[in-house]
Amino acid sequence: MKHYTTLWIALLILPILMLHNANAVSTLEEIRKEGVLTVCMDVRNLPYSNADPELPGLYVEIAHLLAEELGVKLELHWLNTLRDSLLADMIRGHCDCVIGVPIEERAMSESIQLGKNVDFSTPFYGTGYVLVKQKSNPENPKTLEAIKLETIGTEAGSIASDVLRQMGYNRRVYRSQIAVLDALKKGQIAYGYVWSNIGWLIEKGSRIQQPEQTETAYPELEIVKGYVPEARLRWNVAIAFSKDKPTRKTSELQDVVNTIIEQKWSAEKLQELCEKYHLPYFAPFQEDEQK
Repeated sequence: MKHYTTLWIALLILPILMLHNANAVSTLEEIRKEGVLTVCMDVRNLPYSNADPELPGLYVEIAHLLAEELGVKLELHWLNTLRDSLLADMIRGHCDCVIGVPIEERAMSESIQLGKNVDFSTPFYGTGYVLVKQKSNPENPKTLEAIKLETIGTEAGSIASDVLRQMGYNRRVYRSQIAVLDALKKGQIAYGYVWSNIGWLIEKGSRIQQPEQTETAYPELEIVKGYVPEARLRWNVAIAFSKDKPTRKTSELQDVVNTIIEQKWSAEKLQELCEKYHLPYFAPFQEDEQK
């Protein structure tokens, strides 16, 4: 009898669930109908994003490419991530997607449960920690193991700091990435191990646009050529979407975006955009390499 009761309840609920799914709004159809793609973006986070159209940042330029491929206009929903969360605002329905999200929780500082609320596109490039040295240093180490006996500076509290400590490297920590560059410039450390936006900081000295600046902030420093971030210290970067809900479907948009990334965005084009903002370009890392 209990079995039949359970079956009867299931048969009652099934049409209701089907009705909910049938009535769910398609984000892709809505975008095409309104002719607008809305993307959540940090108002001041160069080299990735910036409200000044003269120097918009990598992810803003990618957002324009995406809107162009979708055949719609781009609308940017600006946020200050010192107090707001891009992903949380997307989940609340304030935008259709967030561009430039590492596909792993430990790379994110936002306190939301990514696995339950967020889906990711195919990755469009890789990022991670890179080595920086003085230009006068002729060495271009390809691995951390090659410089294990050298003094390596990194930012306190960063993932790189934790990994270097766990691996027994000669690590020295500093309050910020700029402080690491200052120490490297003074010869207090042999290498800096910092996030890949460091190329922008070497050039500009700040994440804030300073139009009057014409000279490189740290002309004596450079990113080590040929070094690829190692396992535990690198991430694939993708476009984030809210997961499908009973009232809204995003999976169709995700499928179209994946096709655009895989078929329309060449490595050469993405590398060109990265270089414009002094960012190293890494092709998406293979999943088995990241484990």
